[in-house]
Amino acid sequence: MTGYWLRVGVIVCLALVLAGCGGRDILSADDSPQLELVDEPAVGVQALWSARVGRASVPYHRLELAHWQDMIFAASAKGEVTALAAGDGAERWTRDLDVEISGAVAAGEGLVVVASATGRVFALEATDGSLRWRSELGGEVLAPAAVGQGRVVVRTGDGRVVALSAETGVREWLYSRSVPVLSLRGHSAPVLVPDGVVAGFDNGRLSALDLASGNPAWEATVAVPEGRTDLARMVDLDADPLVVGGDLFAGTYQGRVAGIALASGQIAWARDVSVIGGLAADADNLYVTDTEGRLWAFDRRNGASVWRLDDLEGLQLSEPVVHAGYVLLAASDGGVYWIDPADGRIVTTYRVGNARISAAPLVVDGGVYILDLRGRLQALTTE
Repeated sequence: MTGYWLRVGVIVCLALVLAGCGGRDILSADDSPQLELVDEPAVGVQALWSARVGRASVPYHRLELAHWQDMIFAASAKGEVTALAAGDGAERWTRDLDVEISGAVAAGEGLVVVASATGRVFALEATDGSLRWRSELGGEVLAPAAVGQGRVVVRTGDGRVVALSAETGVREWLYSRSVPVLSLRGHSAPVLVPDGVVAGFDNGRLSALDLASGNPAWEATVAVPEGRTDLARMVDLDADPLVVGGDLFAGTYQGRVAGIALASGQIAWARDVSVIGGLAADADNLYVTDTEGRLWAFDRRNGASVWRLDDLEGLQLSEPVVHAGYVLLAASDGGVYWIDPADGRIVTTYRVGNARISAAPLVVDGGVYILDLRGRLQALTTE
């Protein structure tokens, strides 16, 4: 879901509606719905450590967590990037870049990569935070980059995908798609696959690009814009595409979720769901969060409905993740929820604080790391 200053008036209003602000502090947690929980939680949750890493400015700044080796990386909107030990939360280093960070964090190949609202990409050494390189893209970045296979791939708000050398930051290629007149505020992140990258765009289309040249291998239409107004025709592919083996899954706002063959781009199945949070998958199911605050489970093979969780309806849900045999997601009420993949029941709830959570939980070696919009990072373990 991209957006840009050309349509700032309409988009800001729309972003406020989608964020559920209603005139309140957009970083505050929403009121929690009334949930009917089991008497004995199936998952015991314990906090290992917590830290303050600096707050986000607005929810559409995707200040997510990343990890590399034994470190967790976080960024604040004011430009601070912090590395902490995954085991005990001890600070390894902090770097102040003195910019407004809006797309973060990506890590890989010994690098920590963040991007600014003005299109500057910074690559830091993961070991000590020193600057390896900086690149000027000239377009707003609102999602983490993809780092791997010798490259840093960045998606900008004006519809471009740019590949940079991981070693030097020199641009290797650029691929561009036109953006609609009206779109949501933000956009999905590119996803690396062997020798390629998959990127989603605001027109409801996916492109699979050759990583060496940027040439398209195939394009697929996940959803087609419909309706008479620009608002009704919005089909932003906001959720990050999900690759599992030879399968690719993608979903759009006001459109569809689809299962796609990664090799060819052929759509195997599609279901009408307005996707806004994200996608996750296990061996059997695809899990999708929608614009209404509901979590869906579809059969990965054919898209058949397995169940739908409505208990969190009205909240903004994060991208789900699979953890310890459960589906795990965070919500705008400051809660973290473990869900039984067999029937969609909430089996455990853990309250991190009173600030909204929009970033997906990060699962590393069985541990769960949660970051809220006020910059509180908490490490959890489960029984």
